[in-house]
Amino acid sequence: MGFLSGLSAVLAFRTIPTTILITVIYAAVFSALLITDQLPSVPKHTRDLDFQQAYRDLHEVCCFHRYAASSIQFFQVAARPHPFNSHANVLVRSYILNRVKDIASSYDHVSVDFDLYSNASWASGLLSTQPYAVYYESDNVLVKIEGSDKEYQESGGLLLSAHWDSVSTAPGATDDGMGVVTLLSMVKYFAEHRPSRTVVFNINNGEEDGLNGAHVFMEHPWVNATDTFLNLEGAAAGGRPLLFRATSRAPLASWSTSRPHANVITGDAFSRGFIRSGTDYSVYEQAGLKGLDFAFYRGRSRYHTKYDSIPGMSDDKSKNALWAMMEGTLSSSLVLANDVKGQTRTESLGQGSEPVYFDLFGSAMIVFTFQTLWIVNIVLLTVGPVILLMLVYFEHIIRVTSRIRSGYYRAAANGNAPHESFVVRVSAEIKHFLKSFWVWSKFWIALILGVGFQILLAVGYAKLNPFVIHTHPWLVLVSALSLAYLTTVLALTFPLTKHGVVPAPEQQKLSVLLHQYVLTWALLVYTTSAVPLGGTYFITAWNAVVLLGAVLACVEGMAGARGYEDEEETERQRRYVRGVRYDAVDTAESGHQESENGHQRAVVTEETEPTEITPLIAQHGQPTPPGEEQGAIGWWIAQLLIVVPVPVILVSHIAIIVLFAMNQTLTDGASPFGVYEVVSMLALLIVLPLAPFSMNMHRWLNGIILIVFILSTLYTYLAFPFSQETPLKVYFAQSVDLDTSRVVTELIGPRQFLSTVIIPRFPSAFDQAPNCTDALDKLGLQTCKWEVGDAFVPSPGGSEGLTSSLEKWVTTSIKYTGSNSARIKVQGLNTRSCTLQFSGKRVRRFHLSGDGGKGLQGGSEVPEDGLEQIRLWSRDWEKEFEVDVDFTGSEDEKATVRVSCGWAEYESATVGGGRTGGKIPSLEEVLLFLPEWAVVTKSSAALFDAGWKFEV
Repeated sequence: MGFLSGLSAVLAFRTIPTTILITVIYAAVFSALLITDQLPSVPKHTRDLDFQQAYRDLHEVCCFHRYAASSIQFFQVAARPHPFNSHANVLVRSYILNRVKDIASSYDHVSVDFDLYSNASWASGLLSTQPYAVYYESDNVLVKIEGSDKEYQESGGLLLSAHWDSVSTAPGATDDGMGVVTLLSMVKYFAEHRPSRTVVFNINNGEEDGLNGAHVFMEHPWVNATDTFLNLEGAAAGGRPLLFRATSRAPLASWSTSRPHANVITGDAFSRGFIRSGTDYSVYEQAGLKGLDFAFYRGRSRYHTKYDSIPGMSDDKSKNALWAMMEGTLSSSLVLANDVKGQTRTESLGQGSEPVYFDLFGSAMIVFTFQTLWIVNIVLLTVGPVILLMLVYFEHIIRVTSRIRSGYYRAAANGNAPHESFVVRVSAEIKHFLKSFWVWSKFWIALILGVGFQILLAVGYAKLNPFVIHTHPWLVLVSALSLAYLTTVLALTFPLTKHGVVPAPEQQKLSVLLHQYVLTWALLVYTTSAVPLGGTYFITAWNAVVLLGAVLACVEGMAGARGYEDEEETERQRRYVRGVRYDAVDTAESGHQESENGHQRAVVTEETEPTEITPLIAQHGQPTPPGEEQGAIGWWIAQLLIVVPVPVILVSHIAIIVLFAMNQTLTDGASPFGVYEVVSMLALLIVLPLAPFSMNMHRWLNGIILIVFILSTLYTYLAFPFSQETPLKVYFAQSVDLDTSRVVTELIGPRQFLSTVIIPRFPSAFDQAPNCTDALDKLGLQTCKWEVGDAFVPSPGGSEGLTSSLEKWVTTSIKYTGSNSARIKVQGLNTRSCTLQFSGKRVRRFHLSGDGGKGLQGGSEVPEDGLEQIRLWSRDWEKEFEVDVDFTGSEDEKATVRVSCGWAEYESATVGGGRTGGKIPSLEEVLLFLPEWAVVTKSSAALFDAGWKFEV
């Protein structure tokens, strides 16, 4: 008896065993996630990749620009940005070109093409209210390694792509310096280990200004040698790189790194427009190539700022981040470049062939098609309810039969003696109905409370401290998790018995399992019919495991496990002997003795004075062993291990990616409520799987989690949201009106800080009232503009820019070539970029002199309403652009044209220490006077522009 009691205390469905097992499961999942989410260290053996050379290359590309000319070397010791429209960009290009030429000189099967002849025009932003067109001239550095298999030398090859340009405010260590040096390593690797298929490298320029280098590459003949691609990108500033998205399932077969990090939910976010930025992947996909997008995604606060540098990377070491990208690229490229059987090219055709993929703890990749997911969903939706309804019915029949055999109903009939008044009987019936209603509705009430309180929590963050997730994402998640736990557990454990325990926990477990199954079934119906996305795979898995758990619980009930009798039935059986009722009184032995779990109490039943119906043999009450009251040993453990871990693991993986992909997007214009609500709902989904077992969670654990919720919420509601490690980004731009010589500085940032804290620190804004309005394209941010004096007038630089007057910065002319057409010429001083902006009338057709008469790139068309803007990019400095345009509308309507050019060089980031570079005193002022918890980034491709306005 002692052994059974001890076994019952450990394995029965009681408070302490349940609390311990659930705590262990969640602790194991979270610990494994945190450990495997760390960047791997650089191993001693780097698989024949020259890691040390790659790390030296990274310093050259993003930090130490070296250029040999006439045996003179120029060194830039400090980190320098190198946007397309800068002289530093040319130096980086020269370094890359020399590196690949050195490699190619030793191998006959390696070719290099410095593409100075391709150009392209295309229309973009067609779905926006401001469609525009681009003309771009290539200076891409291309490398082709001819495959050893003749069948795949001219077609069926692999394209590897990265861009070397940075934005004007960042050195670009991760965006995209690490991608570029990874490709340089891969050029060397494939030169030494010749692949079966041809590999083409597009080390391109101009990505930051509109994916220009990828677009113009589509005009190069080498693109015809490829059918699959791998694009390397930096959409943030460090951390583990993520497989952002995949065009199809076939190339995913190559993703076999030792530490895979991927989830289809990021691809769904791109396809649904939740992620508004783009990468070169978009261009290649539109051209019909199949492939993958591999990118950094964490640390958006440092993205496109001075901190996107080797010493400025956040907590992750730059070497480890570089190695993570190199290892992933090598593993995938080896498969894609040596796949002579076509396994990474063979696609499933038709609807539903889209891939569904995710990693598990960075150790395994799960890949299947959406069609497979859909079929599984249909099976679960149709077969699952039938199985479960049959089992519930059989369990009910077995229970009724058992009651009949035990004389339960006869005893119940005898018990309803006419001694009880009508009011008492009605009151008892109402009480019984309310009790039954609560048991069968408490899960939905808990769910409604959970969702409601999570919404209130998100509203609180959005109103009181919207940017706190920027710096404290973990605390925000802890707050949401603890709130989800409290609303779930406290609602499902109410009410307690007079002894402080949940009545009939086995029955309530089965009830909650059945209701949770209904919830997951409804979610599965919705995701299958209305939201056909691969990222809903976790709902499929959740429905499947809840179905299995409910089936097992029904089998447990049919097997006659203790604990499935309701409280009334147990009480009646205790008070009847062979169908004869006798009265008894419950008294406490030594008070109410608490058992080791702190909930159950040992109770002794004593009989009242004997009557004529009292049995002749005395009936001495015996305490029922607690383990027997709490169900059969082992059943609940199997159910918990089936129901809880799988959905917790799957949703937790998604939560980690979403948390660190979104936490610093508020300064980009993301909705605060949207960000917090996504985190809150994911937290609720992580907690809900434990609901069927929550009634046995220990009250001490509930108290601890309540304290955690209070402390984490109060801190995050009150904490300052930014720091030097996680700074606030503000967006800078400046405009010069050449007609009036008026110079206006513009900053975009949060209204809570920009106009009241940041701008008053700038001398150029002293004694001024900046004009602040809501930012047009960044939700929740404001745009503040103020006019600056002569000391803050920028300069384009160059041989004449330092002394030339404003009107010489941009030279332009407009000539009418027809009743509704014109020829516009524009040339900028010391720049490679100019823009034509139209208002009043739009452009329905345009043509550039010298583009070879090719027209718009394939698949690109001018929208019916016309274009508002034409962006012009030249590979040469100070080129004169000649553009013929045809206008929409009637001949009598007038069009206003702003002809401008842009510049992106400033003293603290100009090659040559300012002797030949441009000057932007207002930007230098911002860099100098910004608080330490803020950092500046560019608002557009040009840090400042200057232009003229004309009426046509």
